[in-house]
Amino acid sequence: MQISIFPSDTIIVRVKYAVIILYRFIIIKKFISVLINGIFARYMDRAKRLIFILLLSLSVAVPASAQSIWPTPEVEQLYKEARDFHSRGNLREAIIRYQQAIQIAPDIVLLHRELAHSYYLAKGYDEAIATLDPIIKQQKADAETYKIMTECLIAIGEEKKAKKLLRQGVEALPNAGVLYHQMGLMYESNNEVVYALESWLDGIERDPTYHLNYYEAARTYMKTNKTVWAIIYAEMFINIEQQTPRSYDTRRLLLESYQKLFNTVATGTVPKFGATGRETGPVGFEEAVYDTYIKLSPVMSDGITTENLIMLRTRFLMDWTVQYAERFPHSLFARHDDFVRNGYFDMYNQWLFGKVENLQQYDAWMKFHENAMPRFETRLRQSPYKPLKSDFYNDKVVDGIFDK
Repeated sequence: MQISIFPSDTIIVRVKYAVIILYRFIIIKKFISVLINGIFARYMDRAKRLIFILLLSLSVAVPASAQSIWPTPEVEQLYKEARDFHSRGNLREAIIRYQQAIQIAPDIVLLHRELAHSYYLAKGYDEAIATLDPIIKQQKADAETYKIMTECLIAIGEEKKAKKLLRQGVEALPNAGVLYHQMGLMYESNNEVVYALESWLDGIERDPTYHLNYYEAARTYMKTNKTVWAIIYAEMFINIEQQTPRSYDTRRLLLESYQKLFNTVATGTVPKFGATGRETGPVGFEEAVYDTYIKLSPVMSDGITTENLIMLRTRFLMDWTVQYAERFPHSLFARHDDFVRNGYFDMYNQWLFGKVENLQQYDAWMKFHENAMPRFETRLRQSPYKPLKSDFYNDKVVDGIFDK
């Protein structure tokens, strides 16, 4: 599938470019020299002028290279064209542009990685592997490079090699959330759901800004007796990936999580007479969230509706702020508090639950509050959600938690 446009020998091209750069540098130096000799000659001796010219020349030359990874405008243009063809599904033309760019700039990892990705999508797995293998062997690979290589190995049935490569990637890049996500998917495909969940939780702990680990953890926790984590992780994911079909599906999962939480209360074991429960109160974040919600269960007595959820979540925030906010600070609850203080919390909950809970009532609410959702979506764009490492309170105990 190798598509060749340029001759293999590119030394002449590189020499020409080097000459152009040198010529430009000489012109700049001469211009500065004329400027200095003409204007500041009376104030500087020859040695000082030479030092000033050198420093000023470097200040002109260095930012030009620091501002961009591209060695020439031609390479940057080819990359942009390739990305455009890629986004439109024209992989053949994308591959051609990437190859042209690599002929000029063979040392840029990004070009090789994107070429390999295009090969992968075009089912040219061998070509993609051949493209990425030297980068990995020379220890120049980033997380996306490991991910694409792993996907190629899986596609040709080399799962053991793929798993080994992922472990190698995690060892080299221990804070790359995308690699933990990929590892979890591999475990899940082999029905090793416990290891899959552990991988996604490791990813959340190591790289809290990588959103897909929240999504995978939320849908997995829905199969367990730890519904609190499904609620927390689903909402965190929705706040990061806001306007996609997957985000819409996760809204439904979030609604179902609340239904499961309060249905469990209705069908659970009733404490025996004289039992006082935990004398010391909740010992961890998960228990604190659970207990706070359960104490508010009468709010949901007539159903899991958007309006009831708004009331529940407002009361929850009030109680949490008083009892646990200092002990368990969390970026999601801080976001809730910000929305309450600035008059956005009702809109936020309609945005979360309205469509998936009752589309008719949501449409009626929208007609009555015509400008509310555009205002809120503007607020979302102005205040992107950024989870923190300190949000991680999960004890990562996953054995024995899955529903029978």
